[in-house]
Parts: sequence; C-alpha cells; structure tokens
Amino acid sequence: MRDWERFVADRLGRATLPREVRHEVVAEIAAHLEEHEDELRQAGAADAHAETLAQVADWRTFGRNIRRAKEDSMSVVRRVVMPGVAAALLVLGALKLLVFLLIVPEPCGPDMTCIVVSADGPVYLPWLATLPFAGALAAMLARRAGARSKQQLAAAVFPALYLLIEFFVMGLSDGFFWRIPVYWAMIPALLGVLGAWPFLSGGHGRVSAQPMAPTHS
Repeated sequence: MRDWERFVADRLGRATLPREVRHEVVAEIAAHLEEHEDELRQAGAADAHAETLAQVADWRTFGRNIRRAKEDSMSVVRRVVMPGVAAALLVLGALKLLVFLLIVPEPCGPDMTCIVVSADGPVYLPWLATLPFAGALAAMLARRAGARSKQQLAAAVFPALYLLIEFFVMGLSDGFFWRIPVYWAMIPALLGVLGAWPFLSGGHGRVSAQPMAPTHS
C-alpha cells in the first residue's frame, strides 16, 4: 500500500507552507486520500489509485490554496493587530507626554480641573509628527511577521482606527463634532500610511488624570 504521507510531503515540497503547519497539513491530506482510495476499492472501482490521484491536478496551486486557508485569525493577530497595537502605544504615549509637557490643567468646577486638547492647541502639530514614525514601526513589525503589503497598511492605520472608535463612543454621550474624526483619525491615518509606505513589501484628542473632567474642542 502506498505511503500517502510521504507522497503528499513530496508533492507539497515546493509549496510555500509555513513549517509549523506543514506536518499537520500533510497528515490531514494523506488521511483523506487513503480513506478515499479505500472507499473506491470497496465500491469496486477499476483503478481506485488513479482516481484518487486525479483529485489533485495541480499540487503547486493546491499548496498555495492551503496556505491561504491556514492564514487564520491568529496570523492576522500576529501580522496586523500586534504591530498595530505597538504603533498605537507609541502614538498614545507621545500624546500623553506632550500633554504633560505643554498643557496646563484649568479649573472647570469645584475641586476639578480640565485638560483641553484640540487641533488648535500646542500639542497637535508636534503629535502629528510622531504619526509617520508610528506607521513605519507598524509596517516594519508587520513585515517581519510575514505580512503582505495590505496587512502592513492595516497595521499602520491601526492607531487612527482605534482613535476613531474611541471618539465615536465618546460622541454618543459628549456630542459629535465633525472635525474630531478629521483631525484625530483621518489625518493620522494618512500620516501613518505615509510613514509605512517606504517599508511595504512584494490618535487621540483627550487625555485625563484624576480628578479631571476632560473636554474636546
């Protein structure tokens, strides 16, 4: 009887499968082929072996399809989310540092102070300068994890996406201002892509500390 595992391993030898999934894939396909051949024999097929081999006409294409199928949610986390989170931490950390250095809290009620961060204030432009660096960081980390160009771009705009979601949630209670997503999400996204562009392969409008009641403008 044919050693199906060796047969499949030889046929997929040139396929660009990740090493960590190769053994699992080979065993799974070999078991399927062996089972299919046995079923054909029991059904009285004239040449069960040839009919089984005919199931896969192009092993190279088959290998590529398997790789795409194996790029599951964990690979997305490794290639997009984790680099994106690293870039977001850089962006938010830079914003907090600039707010600490450049903005003085103002009294806004009994025993309360407010920190107002806006596109007209002293923090915005210096903060924007950090966005291309964050985009470059995300793209480099994503490429190192094996990400394609689109995945690298997704990682680069991850900080802006985070900010957009945060402002949308805050807008449900604090009111929506049209220029908040423009200045704090769309422009940061463009700068993130600009920073990521040379590395492609084949932000936040409110900071508060206790006891502070932040506002936006």
